[in-house]
Amino acid sequence: MKKIFVTILLALILVLYVLRVYKINTGLSVKEEVIPYATEREVGNGVYMKVKEYAVLTSKEAKDKYDFEYDTDEDVKIYLVKVVYSNKASDKKMVDTRPVSIEKTGYTNATEMMFYGICNPFDLEFELKSGEEREVILPYILSDFQFTPSEWQKLEDEEVYLSTTRYPVKTKWMMK
Repeated sequence: MKKIFVTILLALILVLYVLRVYKINTGLSVKEEVIPYATEREVGNGVYMKVKEYAVLTSKEAKDKYDFEYDTDEDVKIYLVKVVYSNKASDKKMVDTRPVSIEKTGYTNATEMMFYGICNPFDLEFELKSGEEREVILPYILSDFQFTPSEWQKLEDEEVYLSTTRYPVKTKWMMK
C-alpha cells in the first residue's frame, strides 16, 4: 500500500512539473528583429555592425584561394561574410565577433575559428578606437548533413542570415 501511495505521489509531482514547464514555455515567445541587408545597427556600447557582402566557396575553392583545408568527407559550403564594425562611442571599445552565428531554419553555425585566422590579421576579439571602422570576414561552414538533399541543392538561393542575439529578441541580419 505504501509503495502504491509513493508511486502515485511521484506520478502526480511529475505531471504537475510537466504542466508547469508547458505553461511557462507557451507563455514565452521569442520576438524577431529583422535587420535589412547593409543596414547598420548597434550591437552594443556604441559599436555598430552591418553586413557588407558574402561569398560561398566549396572546399576546393577554399583550399585554392586561402590554403584552407577542411578535413571532412561531407560536402560543405563555406560562407565568407564580410561585415563592418564601427565605433561611434567617444572612447575605445572591444568588439567580440564570437556571438555572431549564421542560421537557416533552426541550424546555427558558429564562426570557423581556424579559417577566421586566415581571413583576418586580428583576433576574434579586437579593439576599435573612437570613430574607427574595420571590415571583418566571418567564415562559416555549413555541411550537407544539416539539410535535406533538396534544401542543400538550393541553399545558396535560400534565405540565410546572421544572428547576434537569440533571446528574448532574435536578431536576424539579412545577407541579401
